[in-house]
Amino acid sequence: MSGFLSEQRDRSNALLIKRVVVTKGDITKQTDVDAIVSSIEMNMDIGGTLNQRLVAAAGNDFDDFILANIYKPRANDVYVVPGFNLPVKHVIFVVTPLMKDGLAKEDVILLRRYRLPMKMVSQMKLKKVAFPAFGTGRNGYPLDRAVRLALKGIMDRMTPEIEEVRIVCDKDKVFDAFCARLQKYGQVRKGV
Repeated sequence: MSGFLSEQRDRSNALLIKRVVVTKGDITKQTDVDAIVSSIEMNMDIGGTLNQRLVAAAGNDFDDFILANIYKPRANDVYVVPGFNLPVKHVIFVVTPLMKDGLAKEDVILLRRYRLPMKMVSQMKLKKVAFPAFGTGRNGYPLDRAVRLALKGIMDRMTPEIEEVRIVCDKDKVFDAFCARLQKYGQVRKGV
């Protein structure tokens, strides 16, 4: 009996993984998604490249809103803020502790950067969401590990109601790594 359930789960995951789309580009320019995801460290540092692009694209009101409404964030808190001048309605922030040296549960932290926003997407009944390729920039994660954890985190919380999870890669090598990993599950859906 458990073998049958396992096979059913594998078939279900195969159908749901087809809703993952990989694209190259700037996440702040995604126009046909309900929300984009970012992370913010517990110390409210938005100095990373992604958050700097978000603030530049969304405008000063976005930055002011975050500073006025996110107070004493704790690890694993999730905040949904308006997109302001972005072409999306929502930006979902997941609060993360500072990344260190491989000894501070970085794998768990990276998984939560995907799982917690996916849970919020489901609760809000959003259909399409765009994620950056967390862990592939300044954090220095091994690329293959970051890609594997990203897809695991997404699939752990994927529901049939979510139509598309887009992973927006700003580097060719990151895009290629996601495509190679997704190829193992079948046809890769690439965005333009």
